[in-house]
Amino acid sequence: MKRHRDIQKLAYELFEKSGRCHGREIEHWLEAERIIQAREMDRHAADTEAAAVKKHVPRSDVRRHEPKKTVRTKKTK
Repeated sequence: MKRHRDIQKLAYELFEKSGRCHGREIEHWLEAERIIQAREMDRHAADTEAAAVKKHVPRSDVRRHEPKKTVRTKKTK
C-alpha cells in the first residue's frame, strides 16, 4: 500500500513539473513507477552490500597459514 501511495505522490509531482498538463496521467504514473522501482532496487543493492560487508572478516583477524619451518641439523660423523 505504501508503494502505491509513493507512486501516486511522485506521479502528481511529475504532473506539476510538466506544467499541470492534463491528458498525460498514464505517462506520469508509469514514469513514477519506474523511478520508485529503481529506488527500491538501489536500496536493496545497498542493503545486500551492507550485509556482505558486515559478514566480512577483516584481514587482520585472519591467521596466515605459513609453512612450518624445518630445522636442518648438521650430520655428525
